[in-house]
Amino acid sequence: MRSLRSLCLLKVHSLRLPAQDQSLIPPNLAKDIKIMRLFNKSFIDREMYYGLGGAFVCQDALSIQYDGASWTVLYRSNHFDMDCCPHCDFVQPDLVQFTLEEGKLAPVPPQSNPENIHRGYKDLMMSASFTMEEDGTSGEIKLDLFKDSVPFPVE
Repeated sequence: MRSLRSLCLLKVHSLRLPAQDQSLIPPNLAKDIKIMRLFNKSFIDREMYYGLGGAFVCQDALSIQYDGASWTVLYRSNHFDMDCCPHCDFVQPDLVQFTLEEGKLAPVPPQSNPENIHRGYKDLMMSASFTMEEDGTSGEIKLDLFKDSVPFPVE
């Protein structure tokens, strides 16, 4: 359940107040609003690769929501061979959702890539860290993987 602080931050963010009105907000809350403006969005990617056997389609959608305390991520990803048109072979993949708190370990969702279990990716944990430029124009969310509390390198 979200805290009253998180609910209020989400409401203030939804109002899309002009930057000059941010001066009325305490600095720690203004920083969270900057983070929300930067990352609380949805992103899509669609790529097609052509070869001798036809086309290969990659479709991905990602939505991020920061509420001042945690990061909620929702995504769908689908990759398939296309024999005739993008609509014929498309099957809507499951929506995967997970929530992370900065610096805390959380399980990697098993739906994220079930075929990788045989490669040692079973029972992985992940941790999120975040950095943002002071002016709020750019930032980075970094996800690190861990297995048995030891960093798990991914190449």
